Amino acid sequence: MAFSVSKVADWLHRVDRARAVVGWWPAHFATDDERLAYKVQDAFLRKQVVKQGPLVGYKIALTSPQILAQTGLKGPAYGPIRRKRVFEHKATVRADRWTRLGVELEIILTLNADVPKPKASTPYDRDSIAPFVGEARAGFELIEDRGADYSRLAVNPLIMDAGWNGGSVLARPNKDWRKLDLGDLRGSIAFDGTVVREGHSGDVLGHCHNALAWIANKLGDHGKTLRKGMIVSTGSMVACQFVPPGSTATGRIEGLGEVTLKYELPR
Repeated sequence: MAFSVSKVADWLHRVDRARAVVGWWPAHFATDDERLAYKVQDAFLRKQVVKQGPLVGYKIALTSPQILAQTGLKGPAYGPIRRKRVFEHKATVRADRWTRLGVELEIILTLNADVPKPKASTPYDRDSIAPFVGEARAGFELIEDRGADYSRLAVNPLIMDAGWNGGSVLARPNKDWRKLDLGDLRGSIAFDGTVVREGHSGDVLGHCHNALAWIANKLGDHGKTLRKGMIVSTGSMVACQFVPPGSTATGRIEGLGEVTLKYELPR
């Protein structure tokens, strides 16, 4: 059976609506072509935005040792963030509306200007991308992995499935964030007040600006650019933590604040 971008996107849309468990990817929807995987992501996004709102930024996956060890994959990769899946400070979601919910602790950057397409001879790096950062906040990325079997993961299915992005929770703005060394901050995730995982911001490609430079260059390869006001969730400093239904997750990054997610049982 020939690979069809539209058929895979349609299948993903049905899986998403049904909240179906996808332990591993169907063989006839698999591809080794990364560009083709991103074309599926684009087609799936066109279906997502109808209910979830327009594209407002990107998440970056597979950027730190804890995540790479957890998944067995190599990265990075990116996925789209949709407006109605972005929450401020605190969020409550219902367990019957997710297949399996995970949280990842991230520095989330907001862009203060359009980022021009990089030149082939001078791709963005940590220093050249820094002037485009208008704000840095602590945040959760909400992960919907559809109950994936982590012993059988491949990167292209993750790319096709929006990078597993289910949403973002952003901490309150900190006007003094520029006084912080964003490459040297410690963070933690707690469930119901008990810390379950800790990490360091420097583990995310050395610095969150390196992650931002990576996606600016990668999007340029795909004929896309970052726009003013977009957010970029730069990658988790800890392994994904799966939230027990009925519990409350709290993410903290020193100096950047905290976010709270309540995972409600169905009523």
